Amino acid sequence: MDNKDKVRLIRSDKRVQSNKRETSGAVVYHLPYKEMKRKKTFRDWLPGGKWGEKVRRVGWMALLAVVLMLSGALADKAFFSQPPVTGQAVVQDVRELSYLTTVQAIMTTTLEGEDAYKWFNVKLPGTDRFFHFDVPATILAGVDLTKLQLQDVSIDKDNKQITLMLPHADFLEQPNIDIDKVKSYTNQGIFRPKMTFAEEKQFLAQAREKLRQQAAANGILATAEDRAVKVLQQIYKPAGYHVNIAFR
Repeated sequence: MDNKDKVRLIRSDKRVQSNKRETSGAVVYHLPYKEMKRKKTFRDWLPGGKWGEKVRRVGWMALLAVVLMLSGALADKAFFSQPPVTGQAVVQDVRELSYLTTVQAIMTTTLEGEDAYKWFNVKLPGTDRFFHFDVPATILAGVDLTKLQLQDVSIDKDNKQITLMLPHADFLEQPNIDIDKVKSYTNQGIFRPKMTFAEEKQFLAQAREKLRQQAAANGILATAEDRAVKVLQQIYKPAGYHVNIAFR
């Protein structure tokens, strides 16, 4: 053993001696670092591998089922605790549903004709005129449920029946003519001036009336009444009531 090996041995022996101490005749060696121990979590208590994954999956499904059952129980409790059906409550509920019975239709009507200035029922030359208008408009019809009064409601609690007397469907407003999309064509004689603003206004009034007639003929009012019946028959169905509708 040469001098270098002796030096290494002496240094190693000093490091060992510095890491030990004598207690009651026993030699205790201290590691150069403290061993860290991880605290166990809830996941550590679950089984591992494929079985562990299945157990965890079943656990989450069971938790979800419990949450859904509690939600259903709370919903049933809220349903059974609803206020009693009274005439005033029915009037308020029905009035708030007025917009659900509205029917909207987009239609186009045509106005076409010809005329001329006359003198003693004789057409004056150069005063004849031909006109053609295509008038598009939006039409709203419905049952005005805001007109429902307390005397229009009858409740039979024994047989779970509610009877409503409603007004017939009608147009909720004048046909809304889209002026920017109106197409017009006029041809007048040399002595006939152009159409005035008053004449155009008169033609638009005729177009609105014609649109109302066409919409009624196409069944828009009947559709509005059918929609009102369907909506109102569903409103108290969860409470076990059947709604009868009569139009006056």
